[in-house]
Amino acid sequence: MSDAVIFKGRDGCCRDLASIHGTYRKVTETIPAVQLIGEFLQEAGIINCQWLLDSPVSNSGRLKTLIGKLAHENEWDWEIELLTSPDAKLIKSDLTIVSSDGVVLDGCKSWVNLARAIIEEKIPTAWVVDLS
Repeated sequence: MSDAVIFKGRDGCCRDLASIHGTYRKVTETIPAVQLIGEFLQEAGIINCQWLLDSPVSNSGRLKTLIGKLAHENEWDWEIELLTSPDAKLIKSDLTIVSSDGVVLDGCKSWVNLARAIIEEKIPTAWVVDLS
């Protein structure tokens, strides 16, 4: 959404470099991105979802508030949790996971490539570098 490069890895997952700093900063794309995710999930018939955010990441509480506000405004049945180690919960879960974290994908029971689906369907002009 910012015209920055997105890397498609050998596992097919799309990743950017926005989160390599270990902190969350609201940028102009944050609200449109969450809105796009919500609309995509709604169109796909996903009734509810749970967001697990990494509490040690600086400003993750602000992101939780922002996501919660958008969910409320759009009447999306979303639960947003701050956890010290969301990866552990994701790996143990029987639910379908959305992540591009290799450790989570290798350990979880089931996952879906949501970022890639959204990019391909909703942002076809995105600058994707295929490393696969």
